[in-house]
Amino acid sequence: MVGTDVERGGGAGPDTEPVDGRGNGVDDAEASVPEAASLGLHKIPALVLVVGLTVVAVLAFTARAVHDNNENHLLRQRVNEAAAVLTAATAGTQAPLSSAAILAEATHGDVQDFTGLMKSLTSGAPYVSASLWPTGSPNPEPLAVVGAQPELAKQSVAQIRSFLDRTSAKHSVTILDLLGSSPRRLGYGFSSGTSPHYVVYVEADRPTNRRSTVDSNSAFSEVDYAIYLGDSAEPNHLLASSVANPQFHGRTAADSVVFGDSNLDIVMTPRGELGGDLLARLSWLIAGFGIVIALSAGVLTERLVRRREHAERLARLNARLFSEQRSVAQTLQHSLLPEVLPTFPGLELAVRYVPGVDGVDIGGDWYDVIDVGHGQVLLVVGDVSGRGLRAATVMASLRYAIRAFASQGDAPEDILFKLSRLIEVGRDAHFATVLCGLVDVAERRVTYANAGHPEPLLLTGSTGEFVSTHVGPPIGVATNTGVATSVSVPPGGVLLAYTDGLYERRGENPDVSLARLRDAALGYDSLDHLLDGLMREMTPDGGHDDTAILAVTWRS
Repeated sequence: MVGTDVERGGGAGPDTEPVDGRGNGVDDAEASVPEAASLGLHKIPALVLVVGLTVVAVLAFTARAVHDNNENHLLRQRVNEAAAVLTAATAGTQAPLSSAAILAEATHGDVQDFTGLMKSLTSGAPYVSASLWPTGSPNPEPLAVVGAQPELAKQSVAQIRSFLDRTSAKHSVTILDLLGSSPRRLGYGFSSGTSPHYVVYVEADRPTNRRSTVDSNSAFSEVDYAIYLGDSAEPNHLLASSVANPQFHGRTAADSVVFGDSNLDIVMTPRGELGGDLLARLSWLIAGFGIVIALSAGVLTERLVRRREHAERLARLNARLFSEQRSVAQTLQHSLLPEVLPTFPGLELAVRYVPGVDGVDIGGDWYDVIDVGHGQVLLVVGDVSGRGLRAATVMASLRYAIRAFASQGDAPEDILFKLSRLIEVGRDAHFATVLCGLVDVAERRVTYANAGHPEPLLLTGSTGEFVSTHVGPPIGVATNTGVATSVSVPPGGVLLAYTDGLYERRGENPDVSLARLRDAALGYDSLDHLLDGLMREMTPDGGHDDTAILAVTWRS
């Protein structure tokens, strides 16, 4: 706090006669001149005080407005961060249900296959019950139940039929609100295809007390929140809250994220001042110490600039925390790729996956290696158009569908034909290029089926050539008729499959890019050296698109 001392000199008291410098008396006429001048000078402090108070009032109002705007911005940013985390956390709900629905349609509702697939999902977490229901039945009953009995079965026939019809008509997860039942549950339904015969349904328990804790070092430790199912903050739709009674008053912010065919509504309120106590008390300090603040306006302006810089540092810190939360989405994509490559007698495999460097949105590139038995291995490399959680969800659906079709013994061309019936670019807003190669280890042959994907590269000694495959339309654009191409691999030969992020560059002709890729792939003595060299030569500064590479050769 800045203070001032006012010095007072000695002078005549109220009953003392004025005197001049020689000790003589001063008459009233002479004394009135300095008194009149003094009265004029006293008007200047009054004017300064009036101007100072005016300035103080303006500064106090501005400080309050800046504080309110900053608090609203920081709270809005917290809500956006929480919405991003919820979006990432709920993105994986559809993948296992989609896989189960595809399996049910492919196996015509085989109970044993369904039970085997869903048993791991109902052993405590994330679901307590999983069931398979037929569509179109006048008296629907589950064909199979894994775990606890579903609460859906306790509903009326009309309610069950309404839910199954609603699920059959959608291509996303359908949410069933069972929060009012005992125990409290949420139901999730999913069906596959345009005219599904089965609906996969799971239920998850929700805690009765609805309380959740926030770590003291969390990005959300300074706020209280409540998460509701649906578009309204109704107490009976409360899913989780950081307080016992989430009746928030004062400054609040809300956001909504898509959750299947419903929404998750998150409401937040600050526990204190998100931008710091000083900024919150600044208007009161200005009003309480008006004259001092007016005299020290320059100093306080400098302090305000420093507080603004401090607020910007906090904003950058929040942006970093937000980026770390978004990295959860990238972790989700990596979790959908094989953690460890399987080993096959007679074959050597190597893969690389590198996400693009532009932004933090995840993409849809993937690879897979599947043992189909009888000395055969299915190699898959694919690329879903676009980026974001929706692209990753489509990628996961296609990957699990390929595994399901491969487990039935389908040939590569048949797999692409069936995939082309699962998604449609007009409906799903995404399409995918896919290259499937069935490796006959003993015969040293690979049978390829190609849906709009870059052709594989065959490296033999010091030469390399692209395998000419029948390139059909991408999955989701048109029905893929599935024409296969077989290629024999000579001793020491290497087959390389990849996504376009490896070679495509803006403004460069694709033929020039592919020729550069072919030249860069020559002269390596091992698969790992080959893939490391390609990443080093083709993407020296990191690519702008995701890149997946899969290489295979026969062991000597």
